[in-house]
Amino acid sequence: KTIGCVNNNSLVLVDGASGGVGMAAIELAKAMGAKVIAGVSTDEKTSLPKSVGADAVFTYGRTKETHKQFKESVRLAAESLGHFEGVDLVVDMVQGDLFENALISTVRPLGTICLVGFAAGQKPIRPGLLLVKEVNVVGSLWGRWALYHPVEHRQNVQEIIKFLSLSSSSPLSGKRSIQPRVDRIVGLKNFHEAFEIFEHNQGRG
Repeated sequence: KTIGCVNNNSLVLVDGASGGVGMAAIELAKAMGAKVIAGVSTDEKTSLPKSVGADAVFTYGRTKETHKQFKESVRLAAESLGHFEGVDLVVDMVQGDLFENALISTVRPLGTICLVGFAAGQKPIRPGLLLVKEVNVVGSLWGRWALYHPVEHRQNVQEIIKFLSLSSSSPLSGKRSIQPRVDRIVGLKNFHEAFEIFEHNQGRG
């Protein structure tokens, strides 16, 4: 909302969409009335973004060829949703080669890419690609922004709490409630297992 100016006319692309942050991003975008395209690394993960309301889900894999296929799938999905220039906002949890191979191409001119994580590592990019499309690239860890903008942060938190309080989707607004999920519970004595789950990208939701 703050960085991407998301509203009920927006189209948002979320990668890393089967993880906790990715699924939360989908739910927040849907709660604000946006359409959402989700990207996941493997076919086995596609059901998770669908379960929280993603309008389309595609697999980007880990190769240049699968990235190319993902880019084309997103383009066609965006067109079918009435966004012929591309998505308005990319919420990127992955970076790596996917950033230049696909993400820059999927966002519309003057659109925004919000960097939230780099699960696939960091790779050099050609800044000219961003210049030509006049794309905004913004990093967001939320903490510093919240510190510098306490009033706006409080308003955002209150809005999230409001979304959490909704018992179901609103058929009139098209907005959805947010349903927190717990993938699994690990006892304190086995805390190292939780770190291993995170390290091997096995967490869901």
